[in-house]
Amino acid sequence: MVLAGRLGKTFPDPYQCSDFLRALAPSFHNGTHRGIKVDRCSGLPGMKHLVDVWADRQTAPGFIVEIEARRRCGRRPEPAIEAKVEYYRRLCGVPLKPLTRVEVALRRQDPGRRSAFFEVVFDRFDPAEQIFVRHTLMLEQSEWERGRIIERAGDYSRQTSDLREKLEMYTGDDSEIAFLLMGKLPGVRVEEVTRARIGPLWSPAAPAPKGWAEGRYVLHLPTDRASIHLQEDRDDDPFGGIYRRFLSEGSRSIVEEEARRLGYRVHKDRKFVCEASAAAELRKRLEEAGTRNLIYTL
Repeated sequence: MVLAGRLGKTFPDPYQCSDFLRALAPSFHNGTHRGIKVDRCSGLPGMKHLVDVWADRQTAPGFIVEIEARRRCGRRPEPAIEAKVEYYRRLCGVPLKPLTRVEVALRRQDPGRRSAFFEVVFDRFDPAEQIFVRHTLMLEQSEWERGRIIERAGDYSRQTSDLREKLEMYTGDDSEIAFLLMGKLPGVRVEEVTRARIGPLWSPAAPAPKGWAEGRYVLHLPTDRASIHLQEDRDDDPFGGIYRRFLSEGSRSIVEEEARRLGYRVHKDRKFVCEASAAAELRKRLEEAGTRNLIYTL
């Protein structure tokens, strides 16, 4: 379902996500993992299981070497150890990356403004929502400012611990909130923040709300973007909403004024991957919600 979603670069890497999930399948791990607890809200395996896969991947090479050394000494492993070795060999063939990672790329420099423009990609498995998330930020950083969150030497850029700390603090919710908070950092001008998620997954283990293809498999692929390049707000997410519209009148006016000052607007969207038998019911509910959404079927 992840690979069927036709995910662009603003989404978490679909191959990485599916590889982590595939490693939890009994057909892959040979019974090494006793079972999986599915988060009832996200429908995905809890973070602990994915961390276990990453830990196994780090342990695997050394474990295999040790068992092979024992085998050469005539010590035949027990069946459970043999199964674990086979699992570890499969895992070594999967190019997994850390669940949480930050990548920074220099887009361009402006000598006249004494500033540099960066793309920052922040991937993680969100511990609150228990789903895969990618935040992509387009930033301009003043070269005059001390304590910069991105260090630069020529054409090379390097993240700082301060950048990672701010990303972890400010990207816990939607893109508009991250835009507002990152925009308050000294010497930083935000152009765009995009949040894209893989999940939740409706299934018999984590059922859909009443009337929404209950008992069937439906994977959600939501995105939200706050950008100075958008002309108007647009909300095509039947399960979300634009942050400002949920605030009290007094708070909303303050945030609306800040949005005008910063010059950004927000787009929200959500596409779906589902079983063919769930498509008609899902389409009907989306029409009733008045949103325009893509649906891919298996």
